[in-house]
Amino acid sequence: MKVKFYAYLRESLGSEDQFECNCSTAEELFLELLKRYPVLKEERKRYEESGLDLGVLINGRDWRHLKEINSAEVKVSVFPPAAGG
Repeated sequence: MKVKFYAYLRESLGSEDQFECNCSTAEELFLELLKRYPVLKEERKRYEESGLDLGVLINGRDWRHLKEINSAEVKVSVFPPAAGG
């Protein structure tokens, strides 16, 4: 599994990481990310206070709209919530 971090998350976590995960569902994978990267868990908690959440894509699709992970090669992208005006 290949994980890429974007925006300021890249500064604290690096540009990308690779690890093995026997996750069969998107929810299991999301929880594994939070466990593996405590910074993400802290950031998520901070965002939730504003009604926002991390952007996590699994193979280009929002993790919340996926049930199973059906790919041998999994690519994960993690973004902070978009903001601006």
